[in-house]
Amino acid sequence: MGLEEIEMALQNEERVLNFKESNFPNVILIDLDMEPLDAVKLLSNASTTVISKVVIIEKVVRTRLESILEQVSNLASNRVVQGDSFKVVCDLRGRKYFNSSDELVEKVTEELVEKFNLEVNGADSDWVIQIEVVGENTGISILDPEMILKKL
Repeated sequence: MGLEEIEMALQNEERVLNFKESNFPNVILIDLDMEPLDAVKLLSNASTTVISKVVIIEKVVRTRLESILEQVSNLASNRVVQGDSFKVVCDLRGRKYFNSSDELVEKVTEELVEKFNLEVNGADSDWVIQIEVVGENTGISILDPEMILKKL
């Protein structure tokens, strides 16, 4: 049902390259040849009943702590400045690599505070570090909080 809603919302867009269902319930991956924020805006304006969250993924790495920390640091070095605030949000699907999302959130938070002298602020942060663990692959983004679509 969610795949159908996404296809309907993006039907006039010729820049949708591929829809991939994951091995996890309610997770669909979409390759786009368009600005991801434009796709989020199209989906936020679409009439949907089952889409609850859309997250832009900037980079995908293998689900290994070292790879995740390296990519978070690479993305942060191009975007954040000393004193910015952030929060780390992690959705963990599959527990093969991490026991809990809290474990990964803690490691990423430590890395960002140590390397970039950022402030942790869960309520009103400048940046959301989004970590989406989907089995063997992990999607990583550093987003303005308004770039994440959550529908209720």
